[in-house]
Amino acid sequence: MITDEEWNDAVYGNNVLTNWFEGFDAEFAQIYCSPGMPYNHICDRYFQITDSQMVRSLYTGKRAGGVIRKPLLETDVNLSKVNAQRSGSYKWLKQLSLYVHTPMMMIRDAIWLWGRYDKNALKQFVDDFKPDVVFCPRMFTPKLKRLEKIVSTMTDAPFVAFTADNEASLNCYSWSPLFWLRRLAIHHSFKKHVGIYSHYFMFSEDQALEYHQQYGIPTSCLYKCGSFAEHFEPKAVNKTIRMIYAGRLYCNRWKTLAAIGEALEKLNQDEEKMILDVYTADVLTSKQERVLGGFKHLRVHAPITSSQLSEEYKKADIALHVESFDKEYRLATRYSFSTKIIDLMASSCAIIAICWEKHAGYQYLKNYDAALCVSDYEGILPLLQRISEQPSLIEKYAEKAWRCGKENHTRHIIQEHVNEIFENILIN
Repeated sequence: MITDEEWNDAVYGNNVLTNWFEGFDAEFAQIYCSPGMPYNHICDRYFQITDSQMVRSLYTGKRAGGVIRKPLLETDVNLSKVNAQRSGSYKWLKQLSLYVHTPMMMIRDAIWLWGRYDKNALKQFVDDFKPDVVFCPRMFTPKLKRLEKIVSTMTDAPFVAFTADNEASLNCYSWSPLFWLRRLAIHHSFKKHVGIYSHYFMFSEDQALEYHQQYGIPTSCLYKCGSFAEHFEPKAVNKTIRMIYAGRLYCNRWKTLAAIGEALEKLNQDEEKMILDVYTADVLTSKQERVLGGFKHLRVHAPITSSQLSEEYKKADIALHVESFDKEYRLATRYSFSTKIIDLMASSCAIIAICWEKHAGYQYLKNYDAALCVSDYEGILPLLQRISEQPSLIEKYAEKAWRCGKENHTRHIIQEHVNEIFENILIN
């Protein structure tokens, strides 16, 4: 497996790797490109390459990369949490990239394209493991492209990719010449590289069809697994209806939450009918803090553990899935399908999806009638008014969400799909 992030269940995309492969009949080894330590109970072989190693390789004789001898143990709970926060210089660089994203990415691209790998150690790692399939869940970047190309010279195993992003399309929005310079380079590089893959997984049916038509490779959708009760168990709706949003505020999702806050102010003029609790690990900017903190019926909380969040969902009525309506982010996240959507289906809550109508997650939920869907700011208040007047909608859509998850996202269904793809590739 080749990834950008370490396989740490507190870091890696809502623990999607463990979610896909827990109980899967296979052995795993990972090559990854981040400074953190792995933390999971499935994989115990790792080869790590970091930004700092790559930088040092440019001006010293020491080449980048090496085997991780002691990954974190299940008992290292506190160390895992610290590891997940990515403190120190890595954290500051990540924060800086929020403000000068493209220049930072171009500098990083150059480092990874010119840096020198310890290819002997990497080949030894690959030879020792002898992979049958090389799985590459990532967003395509010059960094990952080069690493995949190098590994492809070290094994005859077929490569299978996964993306959850609009990674190489030119259907984007930006006024930055640097953005388009980098994007064009990635687009043309991707066209040359895509032939390395025997199959391509993604979250969006539209993207799967687009890749198949443009590049002539087999594609299919791969979603997260969920844990669903055998039978749907309805719960009483709170007198003051409680909504929960748990997740990042980036890509201007916070603006959509602010629009909900404004709608709640109008809805609750006479009495408090509905509230929203937001749980996020993001550090709020001064503007976000000022705007979101100005609403009486919207409360922002510090992040909580997954088990604590499950308990909050049990006490709530509605779980939110939101995306930005800004053109730049609509296009950037069009093919994204938040892994949290599957968690929301299993949460016992009804789901409200507030995002662009062409967003992959919105289309999926709309097609299955698994959520109450709103595709513009103007529709938020009417929907909340409708729910407050008809609280039976909450129980109705909580069951619809559970049924969609139960029928499409139970572990054995997802893993059978993955296993079938892998076996067909190996046979052919």
